[in-house]
Amino acid sequence: MKKNRNIPLNYKERNNSRISFVCSVVVLAVLFLIFHQMDYSMIRKPAEDAAKAAALEKQKAEEAASTPQISTASVIAVGDNLYHGTLIDSGRNESGEWNYDHIYANVLDEIQAADVRMIDQETVLTTDHDAVSSYPSFATPVEVGDAIVKAGFNVIESATNHVDDYGYDFMAQTLEFWRTKHPEMTLLGIHETQEDADSVKTMEVNGIKIAFLDYTYGTNNSGAGEGKEFMIDIFDKDKVAAAIQKAKEVSDCIIFVAHWGSEDETMPNEYEKQWAAFLLEQGVDVVIGGHPHVLQPYGRLSDDQGNEMVIFYSLGNFVSTQQELLELLGGMAKFTIEKTVLDGQTSVRILTPEIKPLVMHYNSDQGVFGPYMLEDYTEELASQHGVRDYIGDEFTLDQLKQKYDEIMNMNVKPSTNTNLLNVRFDYDGNMIDKTTGNVVEDTESIHSWEYYEQLNSGSGNSDSGDSENDSDNSGESGDDNSDDDGEYDDEYDDEY
Repeated sequence: MKKNRNIPLNYKERNNSRISFVCSVVVLAVLFLIFHQMDYSMIRKPAEDAAKAAALEKQKAEEAASTPQISTASVIAVGDNLYHGTLIDSGRNESGEWNYDHIYANVLDEIQAADVRMIDQETVLTTDHDAVSSYPSFATPVEVGDAIVKAGFNVIESATNHVDDYGYDFMAQTLEFWRTKHPEMTLLGIHETQEDADSVKTMEVNGIKIAFLDYTYGTNNSGAGEGKEFMIDIFDKDKVAAAIQKAKEVSDCIIFVAHWGSEDETMPNEYEKQWAAFLLEQGVDVVIGGHPHVLQPYGRLSDDQGNEMVIFYSLGNFVSTQQELLELLGGMAKFTIEKTVLDGQTSVRILTPEIKPLVMHYNSDQGVFGPYMLEDYTEELASQHGVRDYIGDEFTLDQLKQKYDEIMNMNVKPSTNTNLLNVRFDYDGNMIDKTTGNVVEDTESIHSWEYYEQLNSGSGNSDSGDSENDSDNSGESGDDNSDDDGEYDDEYDDEY
C-alpha cells in the first residue's frame, strides 16, 4: 500500500491559507485603523474642534456682552493765546527768522501728555511780517501757529471777538495757513466755505469719536463781509441747536467751546449761565469757556431730564502780557472721556475734571516770556516778573495761590432764564433782541465783588442778583466791547 504523499501539501496549503487569512485580517484591521484615524483627523476632529471653537466664541460673546468694554481719551485745554507787542518782538531773530518755540518751553510735558490738546488762538495770523500788529487790532505772525503745533496742540479754537479785526483778507490768510501748512490740525470756529461751515469737526481717539463746536458771542468788527457770514460761528439759538443735533449723530461726546462773558470778571454772568443751561439741555458733554481774560469757576451741571455737563466757564489767558495779577493767572482744564459699551449700548462719562492753575511770566529786560504751571512757579520768579513795575508787591506767589482758591470756591448759581438766548451785541456792547431790535437789559448778573460782599455780610452765597444788588449791569452779559485785551495806556504799548 502506497503512502499519501499529498497530506503534507494539504497541510501546507491549509497553513498558508490560515496565514493568508490572518494577514488579510491584519490588513483589514490596519486599513480600518487607518481609515478610522483618517475619519477622525479629517472629519470628526475638525467637526469637534469647530464645535468647541463655536462654543468658546459663544462663551466669549456672552462674556463680552455682560462685561463692559471701556476706552478712555485724555483732554487738556488752555485759554487765550494773545500776543502783545513784546511777545511778538521776542520771536524776531537777528538772522531775520521768526520763532516762538521758547514761549511754550515750560509747559510742554503737561500739554503733550494728553490725547486731545486744545488752545484758543485769539487772533488771526498773517504771513506778512510788515502787517503784524498788537492791541487794539491784532494780526499775529504765522510762526506763532507753527510754535503751538510744535508744542503739541492739535485742536485750534478760532471763533473769537478778534477774528475779524482786519476783515476778510486776514481771515483768509489764517485759513490758508492752517489748510496748507498744518492740515492735520482740527480747526474750529472759522470756515472757508459754506460746506465746511455745515460740517461737524470730529476726532477719533482710542475708539472714542469726539465732536467739537466753537462759537463766539460776537466780534469787534463787521465780520467777513456780505455773503461770507458763514465764515465765523456766532451764537444763534437755532444754529447752535441744529449743530449739536448733527454732532450727536456722528460722535460719542461733544465738546463745545464758548467765547463769552465779561472781561476781567471772575463771576460768570447771566449770558454765560443761560447759554450753559441751554447747552446742557441740548446734550453737550463739556463746555470750555474763554474771553474774560481771567479765570472763572468750573463744575458739573445736571437737569431733571438726566443730562449732565462739565463746564469750565473761563480758562483766562494762556499767553499774554497784560498787567493785572488775575489776567496773568490762567488755567489748564483737564479731564478724561470714558466710553463704555455694554450689551450694545454706549455711554460716556467725563471723569476727574479739574483746572490746574497757570502763571504767565514775562520779564522783557531778561527777554523771558512764557507760561508756567503754578505748581512749578517760584517766589524768585514772581519777584522778577515785569508786571511788578506796574502793580508792585501785589504780585507774589502767595497772592496767585490765594486768588486761584478764591475763584474756584465761588458758588455759581445756575440760571433758569432764557431772555438772553436771542440777542446779538452791537458795537457798544449792548444786547439787542434779534426779533424786536430793542435793547435787552441784564438785571441778573452780579460782579465778583458783590458776590464777596454778600458772602461776607452773611446774606448768602448765591449770585442770583437779588434786588439788594441793584447795580447797573446792563451790557455786561457778553462783552462791553471796550476791548480791554490791551489793559494798558498807549505809553506802555512799546513795553507790553
